[in-house]
Amino acid sequence: MLDHLRRIVVEGPLGSGKAALAQRLAQALRAGELPDGARHNPFLERYYREPQRYALAMQLACLNQRATQLQQWHAAMLAGHRMISNFLFARDRLYASLTLEADELALYDALAARLQVPAQRVDLVIMLQATPSLLRERIARRGLPGETGIEEQYLQRLTEAYGEMFHTYDDAPVMIVDTAHFNPVDNDGDFRTLLSRIETMRGRRAFLNLAAT
Repeated sequence: MLDHLRRIVVEGPLGSGKAALAQRLAQALRAGELPDGARHNPFLERYYREPQRYALAMQLACLNQRATQLQQWHAAMLAGHRMISNFLFARDRLYASLTLEADELALYDALAARLQVPAQRVDLVIMLQATPSLLRERIARRGLPGETGIEEQYLQRLTEAYGEMFHTYDDAPVMIVDTAHFNPVDNDGDFRTLLSRIETMRGRRAFLNLAAT
């Protein structure tokens, strides 16, 4: 199944369901999984309590974690393993631009430029979309510590930033999936539809929006 795709990344804003979909894909495709591990960031809870004080530490911890993960991704590729992940390396710069002050972002960029990490080679990106209000509902439903204070205004900025990033992204083919009326994690039929659309995908960009069909 989808044998030509050896490196798949599921992306999307906070609350879009990317971690759960990556896990289901890994199981269905008998692939290794490399989750982003953002919830294990040692500064995350402190950032939720005092964003201005801990934003830089939180983002630098993410950056350090990503460097290790890209080494793992590269090693898995060299070993011939099939891999699924729920993060693009470029995503961390996106979050940093939303959370850091200008001077902090300059420091982040300088340190990121010094990292000696292999490129994250990807065969397909599945980009999950949802409106800020729907993301907010999902985040509230899962009830994770710290996330209850995330405002819809921030999610609006986040979705806009994702839109800008993928407007110019061309490092791999992208399947953009509107999740408003589509749940490939919990609905077996939707999951099969997603796999079928990926299998028949041609070109560098495709869209899956059941509300438009």
